[in-house]
Amino acid sequence: MAKKKDMKYVERKNVQFVGLDILDPADQKKIKDIIHKDYILLERELKKINGLRIHFKQYEKGGRKKYSVQMFVDAETEPITVNKMYNPVEWDPVAIVHKLIDKARQQIIHKFKTDSSYRKEYEKGGL
Repeated sequence: MAKKKDMKYVERKNVQFVGLDILDPADQKKIKDIIHKDYILLERELKKINGLRIHFKQYEKGGRKKYSVQMFVDAETEPITVNKMYNPVEWDPVAIVHKLIDKARQQIIHKFKTDSSYRKEYEKGGL
């Protein structure tokens, strides 16, 4: 699916960014675009999201900036926390956010069995 050049995503009122001001403005814009675009994917799996909070922290290591990012998804049934990251992306906050979204979707699918393959197995009587 091709992305339109001037495509605007709906900003969600229940998305909260904590510590986003420590990043440079270009990264802030990229991260907001990613979250507001991929919010739809999370909402599709959970049906309703009460709130989404992303918390950024910055550390200095060897003269370079290192980032720690946590994401909290307040779902109606059970809250989900995503914060485990792999070392290679700790230096790039935009890459961390991409990985967090993917990891959140994996946790949602695993916890709530929302993937279509789970539904097919359930209908067959396998689960």
